[in-house]
Amino acid sequence: MGRGMAKWAGKDWIVKTREDLDDYTYYVAGLVGVMLTDIWRWYDGTETDRDLAIGFGRGLQSVNILRNYKEDAERDVDFFPNDWKLPQMFSYAEENLALADEYIKDIKTKTILNFCKIPLALAHSTLDALKEGREKMSRTEVVAVVNKAMRSK
Repeated sequence: MGRGMAKWAGKDWIVKTREDLDDYTYYVAGLVGVMLTDIWRWYDGTETDRDLAIGFGRGLQSVNILRNYKEDAERDVDFFPNDWKLPQMFSYAEENLALADEYIKDIKTKTILNFCKIPLALAHSTLDALKEGREKMSRTEVVAVVNKAMRSK
């Protein structure tokens, strides 16, 4: 992860293509998914798919990119590939969140599942809010999403 982040620092965080975006999100979040997969196996033998784990991380990170893109622009940072607008980035986030949904299907341990379900549910709901043109969810919405995630199987 450190080498990947150093590489991106050397590139001045410039994302030009989807391949660049995949590479960037792999290093900042996909590898976290891989690490979690290792932790679950060490913890109680839970086996999960590493590629889906990368999608889990990328999905969460792409929602963060969407949530912060206006702020990033003020700092002259743009994580959208050239010629991408909101619809393409929304699709990228949806594609990776779908992989994240598949990732958690293999998890049976309740504590691990909750650890993954809560940020995933928040990412889905945040993406929905962003698509509606809102900057973020309300505190009440966040609490409702977390409570629903904790109750669902």
